[in-house]
Amino acid sequence: MAKHSTRPAEAPPRDLPDADSLRADLRERRDRVVDAAARLMLEEDYLKIQIKDIAVEADVALGTLYRYFNSKDHVMACALLQWASGFGDRIEYGRSATTVDKVKSVYRRAARAFEHEPRVFDVLTHLQTSQDPHAAAVFLEFTRQQTDAFAAALADISPEERADIVNVMSAVLAESLRGQQSGMLTFAQVQTRIARAAELILG
Repeated sequence: MAKHSTRPAEAPPRDLPDADSLRADLRERRDRVVDAAARLMLEEDYLKIQIKDIAVEADVALGTLYRYFNSKDHVMACALLQWASGFGDRIEYGRSATTVDKVKSVYRRAARAFEHEPRVFDVLTHLQTSQDPHAAAVFLEFTRQQTDAFAAALADISPEERADIVNVMSAVLAESLRGQQSGMLTFAQVQTRIARAAELILG
């Protein structure tokens, strides 16, 4: 028997106004939708959230929401980007911190963010496979910002090696978080894996 996907069918892509081009009142309405999606993202499992729930939470008509967003994935990608905004700017390293210390710190901070808001990692996982090009573009920007934050801890490393280290450490982080979500790891074990990976790569 064929298995049916639990993912809703994606809406075909449409031309949408750029957020920065909107009038102030329309931008405020769009931002209200993203704020509502960000709240729901922390409160409900991804698959339980319907796009009409976001419209109700934002106090806008469903048709209004669709003026600015192509799909649920698109709205939630914008909420994820907002949630992660400024991640790299909030990290401070001690003057005597080594590169290993910095890498441990930035990846441990990322893990703690998902420990405090575990539903967000589920959103991230779903958006990685979104078929909506609008959502994919926003998710790509989220990934770029996170990669830049991780790479900043490796300023003393050559650009080529820096990219490779970020790729490996990010894979360790993602796999460890999946292990935690499945019940195979505790968050303490996630932190240990991050530290051990950093030591093996840079020690």
